[in-house]
Amino acid sequence: MSTVDRRPIMTAGLTALALAAGIGLLGATAAQAQQQPPIKIGLLPPVTGPLASPGADMVNGFRLFWEQANNTAGGRKIEVVIGDTTCNPDQALAQARRLVLQEKVNILVGPLCGHEGPAVAQVSKETGVPLVMDAAGADNVTKWDRTPTVVRTAVSSSQIGHPFGEYLYKELGLRNATFIGADYTFGHEVTLGAIKTFTALGGKVAKLIWNPIGTKDYGTTISTIPADTDGVVAVVVGADRIRLFEDWYNFGMDKKLKIYGGYWLQEDMLSQVDDRAVGMIANSLHYAAGIDTPENKAFVDAYVAKYKRLPSWFSESAYTAALWVKTAIDSIGGKVEDRDAFLKAMRTVQVKAPRGPLKLDAYDNPVQNVYISKIAKVKHPVLGDVLVPTPVKTYEAVSQFWTWTPEEFMARGPYKR
Repeated sequence: MSTVDRRPIMTAGLTALALAAGIGLLGATAAQAQQQPPIKIGLLPPVTGPLASPGADMVNGFRLFWEQANNTAGGRKIEVVIGDTTCNPDQALAQARRLVLQEKVNILVGPLCGHEGPAVAQVSKETGVPLVMDAAGADNVTKWDRTPTVVRTAVSSSQIGHPFGEYLYKELGLRNATFIGADYTFGHEVTLGAIKTFTALGGKVAKLIWNPIGTKDYGTTISTIPADTDGVVAVVVGADRIRLFEDWYNFGMDKKLKIYGGYWLQEDMLSQVDDRAVGMIANSLHYAAGIDTPENKAFVDAYVAKYKRLPSWFSESAYTAALWVKTAIDSIGGKVEDRDAFLKAMRTVQVKAPRGPLKLDAYDNPVQNVYISKIAKVKHPVLGDVLVPTPVKTYEAVSQFWTWTPEEFMARGPYKR
């Protein structure tokens, strides 16, 4: 498990990465920035608990951006205050309220876990403090239960599931698949989103198996996979990702069936598995460290130089949330006390992130690429031999509504277990 860099956010000049990402300083001097009070941003990651490793990546990606931006936006200094949510909705609610009511933050960013999202959105609704939702993917937030003070810069959960269902049927040729899903909001929506598009094309579900976060032994799950299954799809999170990987081989399933990651083999855990992962379908996600663009190469180089590990999507997502926030603050001259102006700026600016071009739809969710990635072994100049998720297919400009109209999607209601 990685550790969060808890050093104070230090001042640093803009790097080539920042320039590549289109970040520009306003030209305000340090003295000018100090004439106004700092802008306080409350960041809500799970620093401890079952998703502490992704939480560490979230903090580190956010920290990296602001160091490159000289901890300044709109001619004002930026201060980041962290609240540990532990991937628990009650704790996320308490920490969000602490940041708003005691720390007096101007903006909230987070939380990470999907089922925490609605809780933190409630705090934004109660207090009027803008929430930039990253990386929680709960579909409700940008569909049926929208809050005017909430915009999302990461992803709506089923947004990454829909392309994968099509990929399973059209590219992998599956017709009777077993799905293993994480039994909480994010897992439900990713898994059921993939099932929706898979079955719409004619695919059948041999079995759908839900496992709670923190499952210690996947032996029982594996033993119940039907004999007529022609492939297995995994949507698992946290330390469960490693346990499923090991149990798959321990039970000899690699000699019987193919398993594909709808959401499984991410960068933050790949150092804990071996070369058996090479060639496996890893994820259907809006980011992969192997994206071959100047923006992403610069981001990966800077992240590796600082943290000596590859960035995961949590790293990139937090970095991009910070980029988006700075772009919006710059556009309004730092006047974040005008919450309506800040939210309008978040909704209208467009950014070119490491993951690709981004813009918000009319429901405050990004339209963005989704990448199907496969694990490759790469010789990195700093890290040496390293496993990297590398895109093998790109679905461009994917909407959270996939190919349906918003009205059609909304009329069906949420994906539920």
